[in-house]
Amino acid sequence: MKMKPFQHTNPGRSAQAGMSRRRFFRQTGAAALSTIFLTSCDNLLDKIVPSKKDDRDKTLAFFGDSLTIGTGGTRSLGDWVGDAFSGRPTFTDGINGQIALSIAIRQGGVPLTLSVAGGKFDGTNPVAVTKLNNEFLSTPLNSNVYSKTGTLAGVKCTITRKALPDVGERYTVQPVTKAAETDTANKPLSETQPDIPVPDDSVFELEDAVRLRTATQILWYGRNDMTWGQPTDNILSAIKSSVAYIAEPRRYLVLGILPASTENKGTERYAKVTAFNDDLAMLYRDSYVPMTPPTDSEMNAIGFTPSTEDLEDIEKGNFPRRMRAANNTDEIHLNNFGYQIVANRVVRKIKDLKY
Repeated sequence: MKMKPFQHTNPGRSAQAGMSRRRFFRQTGAAALSTIFLTSCDNLLDKIVPSKKDDRDKTLAFFGDSLTIGTGGTRSLGDWVGDAFSGRPTFTDGINGQIALSIAIRQGGVPLTLSVAGGKFDGTNPVAVTKLNNEFLSTPLNSNVYSKTGTLAGVKCTITRKALPDVGERYTVQPVTKAAETDTANKPLSETQPDIPVPDDSVFELEDAVRLRTATQILWYGRNDMTWGQPTDNILSAIKSSVAYIAEPRRYLVLGILPASTENKGTERYAKVTAFNDDLAMLYRDSYVPMTPPTDSEMNAIGFTPSTEDLEDIEKGNFPRRMRAANNTDEIHLNNFGYQIVANRVVRKIKDLKY
């Protein structure tokens, strides 16, 4: 007796199962493709839907010269930018008249090395600095006292620059006293160990520089180098060192050289500044902030109506004269209108880059 071939007792169910299998493969295939897509686009999604928890350093740190501290206006660049970021701390470190190398040392990108008289600390007394790789707190424009705290030969201390009329400029280092010292990672001097040696060309590690490595940094270097005819390679080297020093993932902006009021289109100085800024733009791309003349929309945003003379300056490739410092002999600095333009550009970059 021949057995009949097996037959489904419910043809409709068989068709449904086939449909289920096809649906399963379609759905799981789509899910797999979706997983691949989502995995490869994590960074894009993070930008579109940022994480609610952001543990990054919120500090905005500004390093530069007199432009950074807002000479010619009433506020520093950091103050103007800070207005747009409520709750974020700002730090400004600028000294009038400084070249890019000195700024890069204050920022930490270029190490500071020094030697002291006698090759050792004298208890907790100030010790004269006999050799510096760069006078990083110096300026020919004032006799202000400038100080920085850091660590030298394992000892927490302060380095101070003073410019005295009859003596000239002097640097000293002085250990932080034991009573004020709370950081056990640094060795406080004691009565039983007053003469800690300081080898020649020891590194002085600046406290601010170390602390701000994780901050978003705004670097405005080189205007004085350009004014004094220093090689542009010096500026670029200082900026590169500073950017490399910032902790990863690096968050930073590099500002272009602001043309002086006399550096207009057709002049040799204008061509030099523009060529260097073009190099910065190519190198730093989205992290570069240009110093091109303000646009109509930028001027409208701060309530500035340009005069005929202002428009002529803009046509010459420069900031208008009514955005410059009130002192007519000052060819470099801006006033509050000018600094607002620069600050707004910085603010837009910080927001666009999600710093």
